Amino acid sequence: MRAAIFLAVLSLAACVTPCPSVNTGPTYATYRCEDGSNLSITFTNTPPLSATITQEGYATVRLPSRIYGAGFRYSDGAADFSGRSGDAHWTRPGAAETTCHQVTASPAGS
Repeated sequence: MRAAIFLAVLSLAACVTPCPSVNTGPTYATYRCEDGSNLSITFTNTPPLSATITQEGYATVRLPSRIYGAGFRYSDGAADFSGRSGDAHWTRPGAAETTCHQVTASPAGS
């Protein structure tokens, strides 16, 4: 009886599907903001987590990830990009805060 149970467990263990590999490469996204600007963002998915944000007419900024309840937040103390799902608030020195909405997103290599 023990041998039958052992063989049954062993045969079930052979049916386990391996987990898919985790994408650790960067993720790219574009956001359209209510002030008329567009953001191109590269999110790094390996420590240290960060977002590199390009906005026409401004210098590109790299913001470190900050601990945030629900959603996401990247901030260097002067510029701040935070939100939840596809909606975000974007603030940078010399410009008023604006609300932005995600237009596209794709993992590295897509």
